[in-house]
Amino acid sequence: AGLTMLSYHCHSLHPAGVSCVGVLLESHISFHTWPDEGVITLDMFTTSSKPLLPALPEIERLFGVPRVNAETGEEEEPVSVWSHELRGFRTDEERRANVYDDNSDLSNWITSPLEVTKKQIVTVKTEIQQIDIWDASEREDLPSYEDGVRLGFGPDDPRWMQHEYASPTRLLFLDGALLAIADSDAEFHESLVHPGMFAHPSPKNVAILGGGDGATLREVLRHRSVEKVTMIEKDAKLVELARVHLPKMCNCSEIVGSTEVCFDDARVELVYQQPKDYFALNNLTDIDFLVLDGTVPETDREVPEHWFNDKKFVDAMIDSLSENGVLATQVGTAPTILDPRADLSVFRHRERFINSLEANPKIKSIFIYEEAHCGFYEPKAFLVACRDVTCRRHWYAETDEIDYAIYDRIGGLKDGKPSLVHYDGATQRSFQAPPRAWETVYCRREPEPFECAYRGLDKNAELFEFDPENEEESSFEIRMSKNKETGEDEVGVYAKVDMPEGSYLMPTHLAASFEVSDDSMENVHANTQIEGVDKATVIEDFIDFIDTHGHPSIQEGSGKNYVEVGGSFMMRISEDPEEANVRRWIPSHPDGGRPKFSPVYDRHRHSFDVFLVASRDIKAGEEVVKPVGLWDI
Repeated sequence: AGLTMLSYHCHSLHPAGVSCVGVLLESHISFHTWPDEGVITLDMFTTSSKPLLPALPEIERLFGVPRVNAETGEEEEPVSVWSHELRGFRTDEERRANVYDDNSDLSNWITSPLEVTKKQIVTVKTEIQQIDIWDASEREDLPSYEDGVRLGFGPDDPRWMQHEYASPTRLLFLDGALLAIADSDAEFHESLVHPGMFAHPSPKNVAILGGGDGATLREVLRHRSVEKVTMIEKDAKLVELARVHLPKMCNCSEIVGSTEVCFDDARVELVYQQPKDYFALNNLTDIDFLVLDGTVPETDREVPEHWFNDKKFVDAMIDSLSENGVLATQVGTAPTILDPRADLSVFRHRERFINSLEANPKIKSIFIYEEAHCGFYEPKAFLVACRDVTCRRHWYAETDEIDYAIYDRIGGLKDGKPSLVHYDGATQRSFQAPPRAWETVYCRREPEPFECAYRGLDKNAELFEFDPENEEESSFEIRMSKNKETGEDEVGVYAKVDMPEGSYLMPTHLAASFEVSDDSMENVHANTQIEGVDKATVIEDFIDFIDTHGHPSIQEGSGKNYVEVGGSFMMRISEDPEEANVRRWIPSHPDGGRPKFSPVYDRHRHSFDVFLVASRDIKAGEEVVKPVGLWDI
């Protein structure tokens, strides 16, 4: 450690052991021994600018005396438990610049906690950043399933509950920020890559910004549609270290058609350059899928160099996308309902990035989602942005559709096992509606977004139900009348009681509306046109019913349609706006359509597509009438 001893004093303890204190030119050192327990504790404090961590191997060599097992006679490897803390007085800037400061991930996960057993694999300071790779485990960790298989544990093996058989996990830090956890990298990188990849019908040309550990590249290469991947990594040393120390993360040996190491796949072009410089020098316009894989700033200070804060670079990335191109990135820690307005919090950089995407006219839809199984202390958040609004059709796909798409485009590994361990149709289903905290924080924007007034049904509004089996309780009745123009009989729905403006009309019946996709309708229509097949009147009647009483979702591009099956489908439709007295629950957005980014629309899209309210006071005995174009976007 380069420290200078000035003096020391030792004395014996009763009944055994010794304590020593040494005065250093730079501060002091002390230790105490417990021979019966085979323990020595050591405290070293220095005011020197030289780091103490490089001295750890020598300290362990000198003080970690092997103990002989009384039963086996074998030497037991000493176990070191240590904590490294920065003390003293530092400016905020000095603290941010030190990767061992207690605000850094490296400190919180590795160097500070005593309960963590850790081993330094490699630390390299390049011209660009400091790269740290560590193995770590906690005292409470128990063997994983893979540990049990590797060690041959049986069902009743007591070793399942013994910490010493648990494998440590490997962690990658860049400038003190935790980038990847080897044990849960599949959960993280599958969540980062596949939702966006499957939002595109057939991604062929892919670009990765960052991703030097190789795990994002690994997930991209699973897609058989991919013909070219350009990986722009600013630090060649990170890729070099990943090959040696993170082999699991860049392992493509089991992917059909790939290579042992993902970086060596013939489809991959490695570019060692700052991503901003690369985009400035290359006029890219044909990227189907662009994924950003790097650390995310979560701080109250400005970080102008990060791509989240560079609108010009964000626009350049969007310009690089093909007409139906998709952009995906992780966006840091998921919010909580206690968070302040995003632009006033440590998430201001994420909010600025989202604002840049919203402001770009080429972006048509933005999705936010989070995953709690990535191994980090808190759930990680991700974002997907699309240039074509029809990506909503893929995003809102049913579970079985996603499962089939995975089978069709990715398939299995060489040994026949599934390629993905975390992402599937059910996982995608959980991503389709962001957690409530996103909606809460979004609605703290100023001015408050229009749709935030419709986050839940109005508790003060009345509900009027239609009950054909209980006429006395029903608020509506069905009457037959003559059409004034055609003279034909027609059905009408009439109010039996006064219904104030804003009241919910037949909510139970409307909630029972069924959803049918454009794809399903196309298939049904096509089946009725097959020559040589007898016409099925019931199917044709079903199609006519959907065409008459169904309407497309107000979520443009989603490919969803909703069909009313209750009493509401009998309401007459009028072209006279003065006659109509019904409107959909959420009115048309003042800006037209729906916002390209809105957790509110994503969370309540089904309710927004079915519920109706009285557009004015409806008197008892008055006919309930829908306007033409009720569900027009």
